[in-house]
Amino acid sequence: MLRYAVVPRLAASLAAVAQLSVPVLAALGGALLLAEVPGPRFWAAAVLVLGGIALSLRKG
Repeated sequence: MLRYAVVPRLAASLAAVAQLSVPVLAALGGALLLAEVPGPRFWAAAVLVLGGIALSLRKG
């Protein structure tokens, strides 16, 4: 998997934050696999999680 090649090359804090995106990606992949349309609750949760990741990666 790509993840196992990339994560060891990242700083520990960056790798930990990147791992927070895994549930969002897994849920989206599952929805695509099952041919389901993600609802508004999924998109709201995804925005919150990814927004939190973006805030934590911000410099300053």
